[in-house]
Amino acid sequence: MHANSWLTKALASLDDGQDIVLVTVTATKGSSPRNRGSQMLVTKAGIWQTIGGGALEFDVMARARKMLARDDDDWQRQHMTVILGPDMGQCCGGQMSLLLEKFTAKQAGALAALAQQDHHNHMLAHPLESGVPLRLQSALASFDEAVFMAPAMPRQMPLFIYGAGHVSRALIPRLDGLGFDIFLVDIEAARFADDLGDNVQKLLAKTPEKIAFLAPQGAVHLVMTHSHSLDEAICLQLLMRCDFAYLGLIGSKSKRARFAKRLAAAGVSPALLDRLICPIGISEINGKSPAHVALSIAADLAIWQQLGDDAKTRVNED
Repeated sequence: MHANSWLTKALASLDDGQDIVLVTVTATKGSSPRNRGSQMLVTKAGIWQTIGGGALEFDVMARARKMLARDDDDWQRQHMTVILGPDMGQCCGGQMSLLLEKFTAKQAGALAALAQQDHHNHMLAHPLESGVPLRLQSALASFDEAVFMAPAMPRQMPLFIYGAGHVSRALIPRLDGLGFDIFLVDIEAARFADDLGDNVQKLLAKTPEKIAFLAPQGAVHLVMTHSHSLDEAICLQLLMRCDFAYLGLIGSKSKRARFAKRLAAAGVSPALLDRLICPIGISEINGKSPAHVALSIAADLAIWQQLGDDAKTRVNED
């Protein structure tokens, strides 16, 4: 089970003796602070993730904690629709339907069993009424209107960062919540920070271009090692594969020009070279400190995600 799955977080909370409420946005209409499928967890003391909306979220947290204070039967739920108008302190004018599901130690065994099952091509069926267990269901099966179907696992995109230096250390916290599984690649163990968080896997490799060769299709790659020759080897490997979603190289326009000339001589086509993003980041943030560069890169990735498939063929601006 993925570390950023709500199931993982819920089981850890229950193991710690804290009951928990899962809040899921089951439908939206008009303008709303979060999309359908957004989720958050509420305990007596805190929350994990967000459904957005300021006053709405505080109201939902209060409802969830009232549920936590009661001694109910198994699989307690509330399903409600909220109008996001003046009564909620909102001005967006839309509406959201929300499902609140309470989990206690009584359900811990069932949740643990769900976490251990094969989630490939399966969805979690969240009943809208109380008393019915959560269950795993094939994504190809017909769906009952009395349940809300949600992915059992978070849909995370693999992101490979080559180089564990100052910029990557500043960047990784900025990527939290953007939906990436992060793999940090470097040639020396000493270059890795001690605490990189639950969503980062360290990959120690004497030849990082081999990691690039073995990376899954459709991954995001950020090349920012200590060595220009190493950067070039990684970029060449990825461009020869040509099945990446995003390839960003840290550096200047002059660095890109030098790399483009050398990569073209190595056999990379002009069309593929157009997919090499360098410099990375957005032009509006042009500070040179690691914090500024990291913020600029994170912003560019967030914009790229919103643009979708069109962004995958973005041409560099000269």
